[in-house]
Amino acid sequence: MRRQCTTGVLAVLGALFVVVLGATAAAAQPPEREVIPIDETFVDPFLSGECGVEVTVTLTGRVTAFTFPDGQVLQELFTVNFEVVATAGDNQIRARNVGADLIRVAPDGTAILTTTGQVPFEFTGVLKINLDTGAAILEPHHFYDIEQICEQLTA
Repeated sequence: MRRQCTTGVLAVLGALFVVVLGATAAAAQPPEREVIPIDETFVDPFLSGECGVEVTVTLTGRVTAFTFPDGQVLQELFTVNFEVVATAGDNQIRARNVGADLIRVAPDGTAILTTTGQVPFEFTGVLKINLDTGAAILEPHHFYDIEQICEQLTA
């Protein structure tokens, strides 16, 4: 008997939760969307310095930016998808920069940047940064081996 009562209460609470979420979603303004094409070539000072040779990087693809007018919790979302080609002499390394960067405001008012995905020549995984202090809240566990990258570019 007690189980039926609990199940009924949970069902009613679940239905109310769905109605409240639906009303909140319906009231929220849709995000503004902008697609930014990427087609850029430059000498990368970091890779050039680490590898001891001039390394040119070419980026080709797009970034899609979503800005949330309500700005209460979600501020901005950027999805990235572009090819990265690092070139030194006749050597090349190809990689993809894919993932998302999300800026949101926590209940305590802290602005947090969350970067997920693959950031070539840096890391794969999740990085969270407190934008107010610049401190890392969560760091990725998978980093690229810069020595191995330089070996491939200078071989």
